[in-house]
Amino acid sequence: MKILVTYYSDTGNTKKIAESIMDGLENQEVDLIPVKEVDPTTLQSYDLVFLGSGIYGFNVNRKVTSLIKKAEKLPPKFAYFYTHESITPWPDAYKSVNKIIGNFDCEILGEFDCCGENLVPKAEEQRQAMLGRLTPEKRKEAEKNILSVKGHPDDTDCEKARSFATSILKKL
Repeated sequence: MKILVTYYSDTGNTKKIAESIMDGLENQEVDLIPVKEVDPTTLQSYDLVFLGSGIYGFNVNRKVTSLIKKAEKLPPKFAYFYTHESITPWPDAYKSVNKIIGNFDCEILGEFDCCGENLVPKAEEQRQAMLGRLTPEKRKEAEKNILSVKGHPDDTDCEKARSFATSILKKL
């Protein structure tokens, strides 16, 4: 089976999960390629694509959506994965991608998400500005949530990503 694991990652969090997914795809022909390096015309040559992104403004990165838009044909099966700084996942993160994929009669086999610490240099500055606008009670809760995401994705998250990949293979 020919599988593509492709991702967009600003901070390295989604790349780390992509590598873990690849590790869970033992005995398969797997290509691990950043989204910006994938030729859209090659997507149809895969049996399965694991498509990953960090979440930016409640959506996957536009380069992920653009890759799918540019493809004339898509593989029959997809699995999604994403990282996010919030402690709860955003349920419609792949909404824009789903609209496109829906036109190609592709099957979505599953979705994996995990927290990822925001390591972008300006993130701390933006975080402090956001915290400054909160009431003391809400600020305390937000600070607690920020601390809970620190260090993620961790080894446990990576193991869960490997297990996710294995579970997707069992569906085939």
